Amino acid sequence: MDRRAALADATLYGASVIFAGTMAGFAAIPLYREWGRLAAGSYAAGALGAIFIAYRGATVRARAIVAVAVFAGAALLPLGLEVAWRARTAPGLHAQSEAIVTEEAANALLDGQDPYAATYTNGPLAARPAGTKTHFPYLPAMLVFGLPRAAGGNHPWTDARLAFAAATLGLAGLALRRWKTDAGTRLRAFQVLAVLPTGALLMATGGDDLPVLALLLLTLVLAAEGSLLPAGVALGLALATKQTAWVLLPFIGTAIVLRYGSRARRFGAAAAAVALPVIVAFVAWSPGAFWEDAVRFPLGLGQASTAAATPTVGSVLVDAFPGLRALLTVLLIGVVAVAAIALLLRWPPLTMGGAAMRAAAIASVAIAAAPAARAGYVVYPVDLAVWGWLVAGSARAAVNRRAGSSGLKPST
Repeated sequence: MDRRAALADATLYGASVIFAGTMAGFAAIPLYREWGRLAAGSYAAGALGAIFIAYRGATVRARAIVAVAVFAGAALLPLGLEVAWRARTAPGLHAQSEAIVTEEAANALLDGQDPYAATYTNGPLAARPAGTKTHFPYLPAMLVFGLPRAAGGNHPWTDARLAFAAATLGLAGLALRRWKTDAGTRLRAFQVLAVLPTGALLMATGGDDLPVLALLLLTLVLAAEGSLLPAGVALGLALATKQTAWVLLPFIGTAIVLRYGSRARRFGAAAAAVALPVIVAFVAWSPGAFWEDAVRFPLGLGQASTAAATPTVGSVLVDAFPGLRALLTVLLIGVVAVAAIALLLRWPPLTMGGAAMRAAAIASVAIAAAPAARAGYVVYPVDLAVWGWLVAGSARAAVNRRAGSSGLKPST
């Protein structure tokens, strides 16, 4: 089994070499090209290392050593270099806009301004598109990651990407430690989150999605073991941080109700108690500004156009009929909502793994239908699908172990 897993590692790292090389040669974003040039060698070395240990006695420990080395070269090294280069150049270079706008919005908050009503036309966002420097398009808890720079000044160690990375690794470490499964499963979950391009590219360039994903992984692990109160807290934090986290809510909520019955109230109460006060406080501060920045702008309906220009079915439709943009956007949202409801009614999730995989399916539909979407959002369906499969496999293995120890026939 370890040999097959090591060969799977080699395949994943080999595919990552191709991806990094493609980014290095053809990406439109300079940061992505820099990441590709820095990461390709680490993935190539990882592929060779995985092949070597596959035929020289693969163990989970050996696979983990290779994974940590790849992570250091493909994520931590590019992150460190980009942070250092940013400190020595113009403040708007060597960082994606999501990191910069988070810092600028946190700075506005410390100055007593509503981050959703403030504009960021001066400073490091001055050269960015109009929509980017006039909107804070995330939910309020994201501001926490910009506070180090807002409070501590412009230093390499106050870069929001370091806060994103630290939170991601801390939350992932907690989730993996709590997960009652084999080491190989935990390693695969970490690879998808941080080692492969699904995580390493984001960590070095922007990184705001990674803490949200780590919170979703923690939610799945805690809910699967029946720790509903802390699972609700974890999901509540994710819901208060970024809109993309909401895709998991209806599915994991349904699974918890069906599995735990009345105990599900603990989960729902904890999630609501964490997320709602944070969001409501900023809605009450300036309802119009919040609606414009956190709802209309991400949907492509804002007063300024979003820089999210990845081609989708939704973007093709609204570009073909610009006069019907608002109507088409509402209809596309309706399509996604109907698909989610139909999935819940026809195949309700009975396990946390099933909830994650259904959320991944709807996230894919939402990305395809979105009038404005970033290619980076694909990490949500990818991570949720892989983690759902891993969580489901861990649950089956636990059932089989209990059945074997009691002399019953294991499930298949």
